Amino acid sequence: MRRGAVHLAFGAAALCFAAMAAYDWAMLRHAQAVAAALNAVTANGPAAQRDDAPEVRLARAVSLAKAGRPNEAQRLFDALVTQPDDHAIQAAALFDLGNMHLREAAGADGAGPIRSLPLLEQAKERYRAALRLMPDDWDARYNLERALWLAPETPGDQEDAEVKKRSTVKLRGAQSDDLP
Repeated sequence: MRRGAVHLAFGAAALCFAAMAAYDWAMLRHAQAVAAALNAVTANGPAAQRDDAPEVRLARAVSLAKAGRPNEAQRLFDALVTQPDDHAIQAAALFDLGNMHLREAAGADGAGPIRSLPLLEQAKERYRAALRLMPDDWDARYNLERALWLAPETPGDQEDAEVKKRSTVKLRGAQSDDLP
């Protein structure tokens, strides 16, 4: 009885490990296919085929954005965002599109003042959309926080003016010594 239970547990563990190995093998084959498609795209020139895998088109869009060709990258990112079948690809495309807008707003060197507030607003919109698809994406949260730090949603000057208005209210008969 005891020996049969041990064999049964061993068989169940072996089946679980075999299933995990099969899944990893399938993911490896997919990654190899994507890598081969990327190599074919880079070898054949800039024209990417429409039947490429979404990962290939995403990598192509990222490379175009980093190469300083934002209009072409924008078209590829928008095509990836409108595909309803894969939320992970959509979220990655939105995240990378937000990064592209954030880089453009900061300029080529990334130092100095922000050059375009509308690009920062677009970046914030893209990060929020990515977080709606994948709420656990900490990179998108960090970049959204960074964009909000660069261009806050509510100007601090108006809030400070309101606080000063409220703090200058005087009561009849009250002295400053009466306050704690």
